[in-house]
Amino acid sequence: MGQPKVGAGFGLPEGNDGWSDWTWFHARYSRPQRFTILCTEPVNYAGHFRKGRMVPCAGELCPLCATGVGGQARYVFSVVEWETRRVGLLELGRGHALQVQDWMPAAGGLRGMSIEIERTGLAKQSRVDLRFVTDCVPVYFHGLDGPDLARAVRSTWQRQVRITLDESLPEGPRKLSAAGAG
Repeated sequence: MGQPKVGAGFGLPEGNDGWSDWTWFHARYSRPQRFTILCTEPVNYAGHFRKGRMVPCAGELCPLCATGVGGQARYVFSVVEWETRRVGLLELGRGHALQVQDWMPAAGGLRGMSIEIERTGLAKQSRVDLRFVTDCVPVYFHGLDGPDLARAVRSTWQRQVRITLDESLPEGPRKLSAAGAG
């Protein structure tokens, strides 16, 4: 066995990519959160909102599509939260993602753009407001990178427990594995 690798300073130790775990940010009620976007483009996927979470669409043979559960376009961005300086992931629906895209020229691109997000009510499905932030980006942003977005999304699905579908599906209960979608 070799010697442990020891470094100095505030960087990551050699061999640690730093992204084996990450935070999924969710809009809070009555307390806006500010984020600076770290990626140059989001990743996207088709999903279904099922049993309190987004489940990836399984494609042509998707049992959720077959039973009429509507699909949604979802967009995932790597971000840093201003208040906590935590790096994580923020998922937006198509309308908000297109709003972010519209702001890109004013921000000089996606990476480095700052946004503010806030839920308008206590309910999980209440409206979310998104605002473009023109304040100066905090200094700590400049050296940050986020996790590999596609890897993070796939890894999240693989870690999810299997999602059980309703008994009302044709042919009795079936399961959709989040790990098999992608």
